[in-house]
Amino acid sequence: MPAMNYDRVAHLYDAYVQTDLDIPFFLEEAKKARGPVLELTCGTGRISIPLIEAGIDLTCVDSSAGMLDVFRGKLRESELSAELIQTNLCNLSLDRRFELIFIPFHSFAEITDPAQQRQALRAIRAHLAPTGRFICTLHNPPARRRVVTGAKVKRGDFPLPDGNVLTLSSVEDYDPASGCVRGTQFYEIRGWEGAIMASMAVDLHFRLFSYGEFQSLAEAAGFVPVHLYGDYSRAPFDMDTSPFMIWVLRATQKVAA
Repeated sequence: MPAMNYDRVAHLYDAYVQTDLDIPFFLEEAKKARGPVLELTCGTGRISIPLIEAGIDLTCVDSSAGMLDVFRGKLRESELSAELIQTNLCNLSLDRRFELIFIPFHSFAEITDPAQQRQALRAIRAHLAPTGRFICTLHNPPARRRVVTGAKVKRGDFPLPDGNVLTLSSVEDYDPASGCVRGTQFYEIRGWEGAIMASMAVDLHFRLFSYGEFQSLAEAAGFVPVHLYGDYSRAPFDMDTSPFMIWVLRATQKVAA
């Protein structure tokens, strides 16, 4: 965990991951927390930096040294500060509790081993304040499976700071028996004249949790659902049409045996 080697792509990540559709949602949720906030799988700080700029007391965790190095560079350039911690989510041990803990960008799905899923959720619960909330974002399987075709698909051309261009493609296959998607992302860096200057292939592997599967997993780890949204506008979740499952949970008094 994670199933993808983010150290290999950290220097390219911000070129092709530029979405901001979830930032207003997390900013509002963090402001409602009225206390310290913990972001897990923070990556290069795509969501973190807007929260830090808004004055949120934010601690950021990621397992990738490369992603955190990029994040630190952004903090230096912006003259901002935050506590960045490199650790595996399953081994989380910070000796303090938070009013809000969140996992953005469907990253919990990259924990595909059931034992590690349980371990991660229990570690999160142990860091949640008694009045705190945990937000876990996931793909909605029917919507996500519609774009898993088994064919190689070009995801786009993305300009790089040095004037070159990143071409990103991927191929994904869904295994109904495991509920997992496996695939490969293909990175090609081209010069202005179109010649390939560098290339690499990176494996990807993630789990598509059904509504019932994640609810059972969360409740066994000591959480109770408070809200379930289908997108970042807080629309009600629809099992057939919603793009996402955005779970808002609180801790129960006891953890299932």
